[in-house]
Amino acid sequence: MKIAKVEAIPIKQDLKEPFGNAQGWTTSRQYLVVKITAGDGTIGYGECWGPIAGNHQVVSDIIAPMLLGQDPLDTAVLWEKIHFKLRWAYHSFAPYSALSGVDIALWDLKGKILGLPIHTLLGGAFRDKVLAYATGHYFRRVTTIEQQIAIIRDEAQSNLAKGFCMLKLKIGLALLGWGVREDIRLIEAFRDVIGDGAEFMVDANCAYAVPEATEVGRACERLGVYWFEEPVPPHDYDGYAVLSGRLDVPVAGGEGWALVSEFNEIFRRRAVSYAQPDVCSAGGITEVQRIAALAQAVNIDCIPHAWGTPIAIASSLHVLASQPGKALLEFDQSDNPIREHLIEEPFHLEGAYVRVPEGPGLGIMIDEKVLESFRVDR
Repeated sequence: MKIAKVEAIPIKQDLKEPFGNAQGWTTSRQYLVVKITAGDGTIGYGECWGPIAGNHQVVSDIIAPMLLGQDPLDTAVLWEKIHFKLRWAYHSFAPYSALSGVDIALWDLKGKILGLPIHTLLGGAFRDKVLAYATGHYFRRVTTIEQQIAIIRDEAQSNLAKGFCMLKLKIGLALLGWGVREDIRLIEAFRDVIGDGAEFMVDANCAYAVPEATEVGRACERLGVYWFEEPVPPHDYDGYAVLSGRLDVPVAGGEGWALVSEFNEIFRRRAVSYAQPDVCSAGGITEVQRIAALAQAVNIDCIPHAWGTPIAIASSLHVLASQPGKALLEFDQSDNPIREHLIEEPFHLEGAYVRVPEGPGLGIMIDEKVLESFRVDR
């Protein structure tokens, strides 16, 4: 059986109310969905991280012609060929988000052809459900820190009522004109509202230099934060290493890094306690499995970042199911109509857990009518 068709499908939905983090405001949800069809009509779906622009052209113009007529079961072979082509084509960078989306679609297609879930193809499942933590608690367009605290307090209480026992808070309030003092006030208020019965993470989205990150990290230590995520920009490997050595709170990062080669450098420096590659940007299922294996070898937890459609959620669940040791699913609770409607049976909590799909491939059913309703190139 051969690959007969490769499609790049841009989808987008504007949000009713923007929300922000340290890097800026989110006003819409947009993704590039990759759809690969085999000669017998079997379809695999993937998702590319980031804006539609760029990903669309790379998938359509560079990767798709390479895949036509190829064996869809050759996931590792095709990954290497695409990776080589992209590095040669772009030299100083490579669009690994495009490679990631294609790789996920190939794994979905492979699983459907063989009638097996991806976690089985990866070697089996260590678990059938994964403990989830609620991502959300973003910034709103407010004028006082008290208003921001009140909004976050209500959202946290709502997420706890849903069944979550772990939550993630966004900080880096310079976007709203405030500084470290207000960030620490927000962390303190968050600890107060969730009490001692729940865990919480703090995500700075690369807001600080090392001195400011140290000050915030000390507050995280004092308040029993589970991890301190992305305190400094991704390129500051030494900053991550300094903070990991200086702080008692575990440092996490990785959504801005790609490929096992980059994570190898991070691990060599012991720069993080939690590695967070994103399946939709770090190289797909193929490469995140390699990253997870390397992390296990050097005794570092690999907890993939996930912030997208049900394709991203399902991909992350299969990777998490197939790795030993600690497993946590990032389960975004912020506004995302695409996440809520793209598949026929949306992911949901069972207690504090999300179940790993058992069907072939990703184990989800894309609603083609909904996919077309979000499409923006027609």
